[in-house]
Amino acid sequence: MRSFNQVPQGRCPEIAEIRLSRKKSRSESESEALRARIAICLLFAALGLTNAAWSSRIPDIRQNVGADNATWGLVGASSAVGDLVAIAVTMVLIGTTRIRKLTRVGALLMLLSGPLLAGASAFVALAAGLVIWGFGATLLATAINTQGVSAETTYDRRMVPFFHACYSCSVLVGGLYGSASAALGVTPGVQLAISTATFGLLLLVTANWLPDDAPQADSSHTPLRERLRNRWGPQLRVLALLAFVASFIEGTVGQWSAIYATDSAGANAAVAAGVYTAFTVAILVVRLVGDLIMQRVAVRTFLQWSLLIAGLGIATVILWPSTATVIVGFVLAGVGIGCVMPAVIRLAGKQPDVSAGEGVSTVTLGQWPGFLLASPVIGVVAGATDLRTALTLLIVCGVGGALLARKVRQVELHQEPRGT
Repeated sequence: MRSFNQVPQGRCPEIAEIRLSRKKSRSESESEALRARIAICLLFAALGLTNAAWSSRIPDIRQNVGADNATWGLVGASSAVGDLVAIAVTMVLIGTTRIRKLTRVGALLMLLSGPLLAGASAFVALAAGLVIWGFGATLLATAINTQGVSAETTYDRRMVPFFHACYSCSVLVGGLYGSASAALGVTPGVQLAISTATFGLLLLVTANWLPDDAPQADSSHTPLRERLRNRWGPQLRVLALLAFVASFIEGTVGQWSAIYATDSAGANAAVAAGVYTAFTVAILVVRLVGDLIMQRVAVRTFLQWSLLIAGLGIATVILWPSTATVIVGFVLAGVGIGCVMPAVIRLAGKQPDVSAGEGVSTVTLGQWPGFLLASPVIGVVAGATDLRTALTLLIVCGVGGALLARKVRQVELHQEPRGT
């Protein structure tokens, strides 16, 4: 008697062919997921490298154009103008334009700005280059964050904190590259030209590896005013405010940590420079392990504890202003703040009523003023009182953000967004 599990002989080739086809399809899907992950990682790394390469040579570039403090302030404002225009353009185009196209445009604008920045010897050329660079960088950052969220959904894997870790790592590498170039006497123009060429090569290799999700089918028929109104639901408002808090804390530490270590803790210049490096390394480490933590802890709880740890770190810095405690405090702040933005971006990109790109662009709109206002607000308060008092604003941000995070709703990793 034939066994119930025995397959008729004539069916064996068909079953084998089906199994082979499934195995081939699975292999192709895994290969596509790997290529997408590599492409997004490389663009995050290129963005961080170019940012750090520019920042590390600011003293030399400022000397080349002969800018005083007032003029240099206008130069910084020109980059912010580019950022703001990019946010406005992104808010209009997102949801109706393929994200891969926006990624390519943002990257191309950064490439075009490279020669202007590299060869700038006059204020006008440098300001023009920074406007284009700021526009391209903000457009690219929004687009690749959206693609990171989409890749998570498509391939059912947690990736966003790792992508941000790639950015943090490249910032460290870019800073070391800039310092080494300055020490070896390499001009800023040559250094930025090399960075631009590297960025262009990475884009050329990976451009077709990026995810190419289609935009929402009904977006082109939806009035712009209605599309913008849909992005300001209660949950996205909460996430935008959390993005503001996180960027305000991170931006303040970036601008003022070394100054605080020198003025309030009596650290020498080398130690003061190392304080921000320690903060950046802490962010990198927590982003590398962030996914493992978030798999075991509800995102609301994760955000609450992260912001409280950041506030605790700043409190340590303020209450015990010695060299050792300042380093420990800012490291704690880095541990706390490191994965707040990746978690917020992930949540924004998975909201049920908007596309991934629309959610991410809304968070970007909250994030941008946090970085922009961090330095001047702390400076004004420090001028009226002192820097220790001014930094208490960061404790308020940490505690306030933790309370605000109680309103965050959990969103499943595999939840499908409404397109890009």
